Amino acid sequence: MTNNYGAYAKLDKSGLENKYVVIVDGKVVAKGEDIENMLAKVRGRYPKKTPFVAKVPDDRMMIL
Repeated sequence: MTNNYGAYAKLDKSGLENKYVVIVDGKVVAKGEDIENMLAKVRGRYPKKTPFVAKVPDDRMMIL
């Protein structure tokens, strides 16, 4: 398990349903709905890092 995925797995996702989170080095550095704008800002701040991006599903989503 990578550091970023571990941070996502442990993240308190309440209030983040249907929003994106961006994690770098195990820390949430951005969250919201506009993923393109968020990634542009994160890539500007962490140009040599590969961000982990995930969309937090709501309670009705079924992952198969």
